[in-house]
Amino acid sequence: MAQRVVKTTYLLGLLFLVAALVYFFASNWPELGRLMKVGISAGFMILFYGMSATVFRHHFLSKWLLIFGAITFGICVALIGQVYNSHADSFLLFFIWFIPTAMFAMFTRIRFLAIFSFGLLQLTFWFYYFPSSYQIERGEWPSFFILLLFALINGIISFLGRPSIVSVLAYMAMHSWLFVIFIQGISIDQFHFWPYVYAFIFVLFLIYVRKQPYFICTVLFTGMFWVVQYFRFVERHFSGNWYIFGLVLAAVIVYIGIYALRWMKKRSNGKVEKIFFVAFQVIVTGVASIIVVGSILQLLSFWFDVFSPYWLFSISVFLFVVPGLLWKRWNDVVRYTLLAIGYILGAFSVTEVSFIIISVYIAVLFIVSWRMSAGVRTMTNMAVSLYFVMMMLDEWSDIRFTLFTVFVFYGIIYWMTKHTYERLVFLVFSFATLLLLTSADLVVVDWAYVVWNILFLSFVAFVLFFRTNEKEQAIAWLYIFLFLALKYYEWVWNLLHKSMTLAIVGVCLLIVASVVQKRKSISLSFHEKKWLPLFVIIMLQVAFITYVTFDKEQHLQYGQQMKLQLEPVDPRSLIQGDYVRLQYEISTIEGMNEWGKAQVILRKDETGVHRFVGVYSLNGKQRDSDMYREGDVLVNGNIYGNTIIYGIETYFVPEKTGGDIQRHARFAYVRVSKTGDALLEKVSER
Repeated sequence: MAQRVVKTTYLLGLLFLVAALVYFFASNWPELGRLMKVGISAGFMILFYGMSATVFRHHFLSKWLLIFGAITFGICVALIGQVYNSHADSFLLFFIWFIPTAMFAMFTRIRFLAIFSFGLLQLTFWFYYFPSSYQIERGEWPSFFILLLFALINGIISFLGRPSIVSVLAYMAMHSWLFVIFIQGISIDQFHFWPYVYAFIFVLFLIYVRKQPYFICTVLFTGMFWVVQYFRFVERHFSGNWYIFGLVLAAVIVYIGIYALRWMKKRSNGKVEKIFFVAFQVIVTGVASIIVVGSILQLLSFWFDVFSPYWLFSISVFLFVVPGLLWKRWNDVVRYTLLAIGYILGAFSVTEVSFIIISVYIAVLFIVSWRMSAGVRTMTNMAVSLYFVMMMLDEWSDIRFTLFTVFVFYGIIYWMTKHTYERLVFLVFSFATLLLLTSADLVVVDWAYVVWNILFLSFVAFVLFFRTNEKEQAIAWLYIFLFLALKYYEWVWNLLHKSMTLAIVGVCLLIVASVVQKRKSISLSFHEKKWLPLFVIIMLQVAFITYVTFDKEQHLQYGQQMKLQLEPVDPRSLIQGDYVRLQYEISTIEGMNEWGKAQVILRKDETGVHRFVGVYSLNGKQRDSDMYREGDVLVNGNIYGNTIIYGIETYFVPEKTGGDIQRHARFAYVRVSKTGDALLEKVSER
């Protein structure tokens, strides 16, 4: 027990320190110069690595200091992007971060690094296709093949990787990117052939995929695909009465689900984990319930111009909830589907029915549920909490009291129930409601707001220090990460002040852990790593940071200055802080429809502003080179249709100053190197 408490305290201290670093550099404190910022961040990275290899070499902290060193390298790369105004959340940032992190994971076999590097790879893909700092339009086939490439890369990782959590995550990511192709095709009316190919792919996976988590993932995405396709098909081709077909389809899905479960149980010979069957039941129930609820609501709207909420409430109770609760001999899939339909339909009428009737209904459901199985009890109590929230918000509109009451409700169920999965479900909901209470966007910022934040952290500490279930502890760690992410985007306090607070808390936690370890004589020995390959990677990281910083400084000092007209906007980067997004006059070229690398000609006009003249070269081939004159400037960019991205579309600013810059800035001053690369120096109103 004491050893676990010491380990957890050490980890919390390191986590708060790294969060403090992210907050500090994201605040873009103007009192620190460019080189000072990069030097401090690189210094912390070297400190983490050095302590991992020397002071704590045989200590439990060695692994985690190495991990936080790898994280700090990403902070350094992001910081270089911030101080030299590179793309916000650029895919290159995450790709550069990914490479050494993946190498660390390969040499050390640390699971956290493997999962973290996999997440960085997915962020690389995401921000390549959905860039945050500029908008581009791709053609149909380039878009399709890019998304398909992302799916194939994940499929290869899943296929080649030995059985592990990363292999499962890669399989899920593969299906996610395939689903993105499907959704993108619907939203922008492209990839019309893809639904047919996608359906065939699902058939192949369902036939040949054998392992439990992979099969569940396939079933989940198959269900999502057919739900979307069903509603698209009915909406496009048929009117109201055809929604009866939805009821038949749901019955078929449930029927198939029942026999699929029986077939899997026979094939598994009792070796399949129970969670696998639970997950399969949840998917079947969810798909069937969505189709039935949508069909019933559409039918009622089609048959009646206005229908009483009491009718809908009665249908939900007597046709679905009562049979689902009373007929215990029915198959579990049937019961869960009936209950899900009834509870969802009830949610559409709960605020329109008498307060007394709903209160009695909720009380009866809660009492009856405790005589039911864990699955039925979980579904019922989730419905009870949903109805309770809707009623309280409708009557009193006090979100703070409502969330706290629901937190207490979930906490009581978590404490009373003995069923493992039920405990986990309500622990997740308990954390979720308490986390919402800590949001300044939802509640008033006063003394109670401070209490909610302290209560949340106390609840996290309780689970981490006093609960022995590893899944419960994993949930607590997840929510502490979500808490720190929420505080990063929250408007209360400046990032600089938040950073100082987190740093103080982190240092105090490390001191407490160290004191307790010495007093209790707790040994935290750890398997020693092979440091030679890790040292090579660390030196390459240091060399990269040094070279890029030197190159950017040379660029700013000796590059040719240009003045460009712009139109700004103002968001916040994922880890780099506030920035102004810039749209240049030279960013759009009328009449162009090309893709690739371009070099454009810019010429200074009589007002001193550089204007677009022509495209000097496209994909290495000269285009309008005869338009170039002495004194003109050649600038590199990437062209997407008629839009050119120069890499100077973001300008990072100190926290909460972006609005002023957005209102006043009219021009950007850019330094262009001899090779044509542009670097944003400053923005100004004149």
